[in-house]
Amino acid sequence: MATKHYDLLAIVGSQVAPEAADGVLGTIRDLVTAAGGEVLNSHVIGKRKLAYPIGKHKTGTYVDLDFNLEPAAFNGFTGKLKLVDEVIRFLPIQTKLKTAKELEEEARIQEKIQARKAREDAQARQTREAADRLAETATPKRTAVDAAPLSLDELDKKIDEILDEDAVK
Repeated sequence: MATKHYDLLAIVGSQVAPEAADGVLGTIRDLVTAAGGEVLNSHVIGKRKLAYPIGKHKTGTYVDLDFNLEPAAFNGFTGKLKLVDEVIRFLPIQTKLKTAKELEEEARIQEKIQARKAREDAQARQTREAADRLAETATPKRTAVDAAPLSLDELDKKIDEILDEDAVK
């Protein structure tokens, strides 16, 4: 029978120091190899506060383990893992490894997505540049005469002239 790939996330109780979680991870690795499995990857994620207390534990150290194991030996492995006192919870998930063809297809799709994003970014940049050029040509440049401040008398005269022109029309 073919081996299956599993990903196991386990929580080591707070009675074990986070530095000593490597020892518990070693115990889990030994259980996998004793069941006839192959450990691919394992690491300690770190100490975290639990969402809810488990027994008297409010914090726990999370460990992750990827391994291959025969499905017939899996139940025996989980039964032995339940007997490890330091592990307060664990969740094994059967995962499917991607084939080379699936990985190539995924890479091709990612390339298409990146090319489309680059085109959209280039279009947005061109649109912004065109809008900036249009704004520069549409905005009249102020001359030194326009920029000079007007006195109140000059301002009153201009307002009167504008009002007289509106009244005539």
